[in-house]
Formats: sequence, structure tokens, C-alpha cells
Amino acid sequence: MLRITVDKNSRATTLRLEGRLTGPWVDELERAWRALLTDPANGRVAVDLSDVTFVGEEGKKLLETMYGEGAKLNACGCVTRRLVEEIEYSFNRLHSKHRVPGPE
Repeated sequence: MLRITVDKNSRATTLRLEGRLTGPWVDELERAWRALLTDPANGRVAVDLSDVTFVGEEGKKLLETMYGEGAKLNACGCVTRRLVEEIEYSFNRLHSKHRVPGPE
């Protein structure tokens, strides 16, 4: 089970997750996230993974997509922090290969 709580302020919207990000809950998170993207008033979207107890492979793929589309991933536990680091590293590594060097 996954609980998704939406917290909004004037600068950003946070999706606070509690529980397991796997199975049908991945689709539920994607629907909630996509709904937020349709309204520019929501500002930047952040995902709080502090209370996530498990992330399945399909959940990780969704988080990678969300990160790639501008979502900020926040984590505080060892496992979720490591997951966020992996996602950030993979994304930055992939995109640094496609950058055109600028003037220095």
C-alpha cells in the first residue's frame, strides 16, 4: 500500500509518499504526478521518499522519469538516499555525454 499526500505552498508542490512504491501504486503515483503537471500554478514538484519502505523496479523507473522531467527527489533513509543517488548519477552521466562543450 502507498499513501500519497499532496502538500502545496507558493513555490512548489510536494508529493509525500508513505509505504511501498510497487505494483498498482506506481500507476497511482504517476496519475497524481501527471495531474499536478497540468497546472503551472503547482510550481516545481518534489517527491518526499522519507517514509517509503520499498521501491520496486517499476517504481524506480517512474522516479527516474519524474527526475528526468524536473521533479526533485528527497530522501532521508539509507536505502532511499542511495536510490536517489543512483537515479541522479545515472541521469547526469547519460546527459553529460550529450552536452556540447561551451566556451570557457
